[in-house]
Amino acid sequence: MRILHFARYRTDAKYSHYLFRFPAKFHPPAVRFLLDQYTKPAHTVLDPFCGSGTLLVEARVSGRASIGVDVDPLSVFISRVKARPLSKRRLEKGFDQLRRGLDLVRRPAREYDQLIHDDFSPSSINRLRERFVIPDIPNIGHWFRTYVAIDLARIRQTILSCDVPKDVQAFFLACFASTIRNASNADPVPVSGLEVTKHMRERDRRGRRIDPFQLLEAKIVKATLGMGELHEAASQRSVRVLRGDARRLLAGIAPGSVDAIITSPPYNTAVDYYRRHTLEMYWLGLVRSHDERLALSKKYVGREQVRVASSYLRWKTDNVYLKRLLDHAATMGPRRERALRHYCASMDRVLTQMARVLKPKAAAIIVVGNAKWNGRSVQATRLIEKLIGDRFEVSEKFSYGTSNRYMSYSRHNGADVNREYVIVLRRR
Repeated sequence: MRILHFARYRTDAKYSHYLFRFPAKFHPPAVRFLLDQYTKPAHTVLDPFCGSGTLLVEARVSGRASIGVDVDPLSVFISRVKARPLSKRRLEKGFDQLRRGLDLVRRPAREYDQLIHDDFSPSSINRLRERFVIPDIPNIGHWFRTYVAIDLARIRQTILSCDVPKDVQAFFLACFASTIRNASNADPVPVSGLEVTKHMRERDRRGRRIDPFQLLEAKIVKATLGMGELHEAASQRSVRVLRGDARRLLAGIAPGSVDAIITSPPYNTAVDYYRRHTLEMYWLGLVRSHDERLALSKKYVGREQVRVASSYLRWKTDNVYLKRLLDHAATMGPRRERALRHYCASMDRVLTQMARVLKPKAAAIIVVGNAKWNGRSVQATRLIEKLIGDRFEVSEKFSYGTSNRYMSYSRHNGADVNREYVIVLRRR
């Protein structure tokens, strides 16, 4: 397997890539390489697991049209914001107006100093919920100090009532979403889910000053610089971001209309985006109740807690390698076996949809990472290779090291985050 280096594809430009910290995001130099090597400026490129929109941003810069699909509502929102270039001048003008509104509702600095070791009564949230439109987050007092929840609600109301263009308002909401984790009691570092860790409890015991207004303003200033870079570099090529299931791509994409696919699907049980994005989805109004969340959970690929239709659990394979993986998972218990079967069944359907929307002989490039599933090492490219059947043929495989700090963290199941593996398929 070839090992690649991307020295010529590295750049100092940040664009909008760091607007929102997103686990397991695409490595931008790798995306630039793949676009350069496997597509042309006139091509339409699809990412059926678009995540935070890295492929869409780089396609815009390189002059390719792109389509992004994701089942996660936060992913769709962030991708749409990141891939829509906005000038630095427009954002600064909008921020001046937003800041005037924020100044009317923010607390004095000395009050935040007093609240380091103090807080309002938790009952205040219920009393003020309707007035400030505080979302109905289950056990909200566990995730937020009372005054922080009130401040976040004030910030969101101010953004929504600010007289700025809708695209500028969406940018401010994305910046707001990116501050929620740091304003909460949850540890911002672990990427596998959402938890109030011992580390965070110790920080609170020592004294942690949380000023949501300050967090937002710092984020807007930084994100405006990156978005300004994107505005200067971006082409006029189209970007479509669809909320949808990669297992049913034809609902929004015409058969045989895509020139290339470049994507990084979820790794089995490595990152639980459904749980990871809980707080942001509530604060943005992307989900409003626990029942809505449960309905959404069934649509994710790669979760360990699987709620699936029986058709996925009936999925079978004649491939010896896949059978061995499933048999091994079964020895670890029904939950592990169900999760792996669901993942394989899901990726089987995804590959069928990819073949349907691709033009003949077009490339489908899949970026994956190795992992340990149920204690057994799994070569992710081999898993994909065993699932493709007669829909594709393998063109080439290679790997590259990742040094991006957003990629270098530990995930569940020993997922390999320091090296990514690429399998290039050609539609038969």
